[in-house]
Amino acid sequence: MVSGMVKDHKVSEFETYLEEQRRGIKRSLSEIEKLGTATALNRCRELACEIQSRLHDRKPGHFSNVFSLADLQVSLERAASVLEHKSGK
Repeated sequence: MVSGMVKDHKVSEFETYLEEQRRGIKRSLSEIEKLGTATALNRCRELACEIQSRLHDRKPGHFSNVFSLADLQVSLERAASVLEHKSGK
């Protein structure tokens, strides 16, 4: 029974994560529609610079939670993949 509860908790966490992702995408689309793609691209550049700066200062021991580091890596790999694709294709 305990393992079932743990599994339910993990599923619930994942569903929460997915819902947060959906809301974030919806919010970003709305912002892009209001402010335009040039503004959105500049915001992406700002975020990339901030990430680069923060990662540069981190030591391996900073990420005591391996899952957080894995989540960051997957997110950055996804971002890199998006940049590789031509728009509209």
